[in-house]
Amino acid sequence: MENLEQHLSENLSIISRHETQSSNSVREYSDPIPGDILIDIFSRVPGKSVARFRCVSKFWASLLRRPDFTELFLTKSLARPRLFFNVRVNGKSLFYSSPQPQNPDENSCLVATRYNTPYPEYFPYDMFCNSSICGLVLLCGWSRMNVWVICNPATGEFLTLPKVKIQNKHEKLSQMYLGYDPIGKQFKVLCMTSSGGDDERPNTHQVLTSKSGKRFWRRIEQRFRLYDRMDGEVCINGVLYFGGARFGQPSVVCFDVRSEKFSFINTNEEMGEELGIFAWTLFNYKGKVGIHDWNGNDHHLVCWVLEDAVNHKWSKHKHVLPDVVNENMMFVGMTSTGDIMWSLYNVVPSNLYIYSMERKTITSLNIQGEEFKDDYIGQIFVDYVENMKFI
Repeated sequence: MENLEQHLSENLSIISRHETQSSNSVREYSDPIPGDILIDIFSRVPGKSVARFRCVSKFWASLLRRPDFTELFLTKSLARPRLFFNVRVNGKSLFYSSPQPQNPDENSCLVATRYNTPYPEYFPYDMFCNSSICGLVLLCGWSRMNVWVICNPATGEFLTLPKVKIQNKHEKLSQMYLGYDPIGKQFKVLCMTSSGGDDERPNTHQVLTSKSGKRFWRRIEQRFRLYDRMDGEVCINGVLYFGGARFGQPSVVCFDVRSEKFSFINTNEEMGEELGIFAWTLFNYKGKVGIHDWNGNDHHLVCWVLEDAVNHKWSKHKHVLPDVVNENMMFVGMTSTGDIMWSLYNVVPSNLYIYSMERKTITSLNIQGEEFKDDYIGQIFVDYVENMKFI
């Protein structure tokens, strides 16, 4: 599939050069090849090639902005997930991606390609990727937590979120989450604010919505607080999951992106005993909500997987890992095929280790890029999909 995409991209590049050399390129080229056929062809090439082809002519630019093309491209991207990298270079965040190996059976090397995303000068120097969903990433700066940005690396767009309005001096911004409604095809940002105290006090949270081209925060209330020992968030089938606490007990908060309604899933005593004293981490376990607390001190990975949200039922999965997986590694995530990925801390070029739960084997994946040699790789995301729809 990768070779086919490269072959299509090279052929289209040759066509595009002929197009730009002809003053009548739009008319000459659009007559013999119907737009629907071009859309099908363009949907099979990498996002970086699509961005380049938009500059060929007005006809191609218009064609590649059509909703039927962006929807088809996203559908095909879901079937060819990628690895996404946030690399810090000279105080700026650069974005890369590479093909994601599917069921690798031997050690290999991949080259990550950089996205052309111009970095705005007003961004904090320590901007990092907070989360990624359906092709968009949510960025925040450690030094200036009031600056939050949504970026589409494939199109090179940045969107600075409106400033959150705090009603009183006791209220503070805690966290933001990016969710996606696959039915309404709409992204929403959930802003968590808290007023301190116990979790019985109503907390006012805010949802970023768009109306008539204007973006604004709308307030909603719900009694719970964030749980500081549960990291990460996942968005599965239009529901955003993250850690919270109610009545003094840890729970998983569920936010339906479409209806904007909250619900809660209880954890149990056995989970607390098994997961230990380390921070819990939420992750996508083959389309289900998973929790783990990988610490690297032994070679066991214990995961709890949500089987029934209504009845708060979890299943326990214990994996014995090879000796190569140790405390110097960071849990990256689980791919849609069930492979678990780890990366070495602060090592460039980055080495990923892929553990197949089905075959009980581990393979090494070396990631190389033009700026990977001397700089720091911040975050790595699995199952990244390119989205050519403009924000």
